[in-house]
Amino acid sequence: MQPKIITISIPEYTLDTQPDYSVVGAKIDKSLSENFVGSYLLRALSIADHPQYTLDELADIILKTGTDKYDPNRKGVAHEEFEAYQPDIQAGTIEIKDGKLISESFAEDVKRFYENTLIDRGYRLRIDLLVLYDPKQLVKAEKVDDTKPSVAPHLEEYLWKFKNLDKKANSVVGIVKILKK
Repeated sequence: MQPKIITISIPEYTLDTQPDYSVVGAKIDKSLSENFVGSYLLRALSIADHPQYTLDELADIILKTGTDKYDPNRKGVAHEEFEAYQPDIQAGTIEIKDGKLISESFAEDVKRFYENTLIDRGYRLRIDLLVLYDPKQLVKAEKVDDTKPSVAPHLEEYLWKFKNLDKKANSVVGIVKILKK
């Protein structure tokens, strides 16, 4: 089945001022609940982490490869605490039922990208792209290197590995592009 591609416009969602997390989150929640049903793994991305690509180009890469980790030589954000698990992706779980997002509102993710990335990276990020994965095609990443420390238990739930590395693209069931205009 072809992944569903959704585009939503949230022009007021900028990094110039603190976003209204509940308003922006509600718009994302509404788009997700109107277009998807079921349980998914969801990965939120910022185009700022992929400056050489447009939003459409990054979405096309993910559709072809199944991941935004398209270049093994590309240095991503260092999360040393995750090294012991060697996850393929970091993603949260969402459930959409009866036209409603059962999971936490997306307002929390908008807030984390705006506030927490400033602490982690020294700059803020806008969520530009959401990738929805079929959870049946991924498994929890287990710790594979006992010489390195474990992550906090609440972080383990976000670490995932593809069951079939040759068919990562088949695990993508949807993409939501969040436009600035």
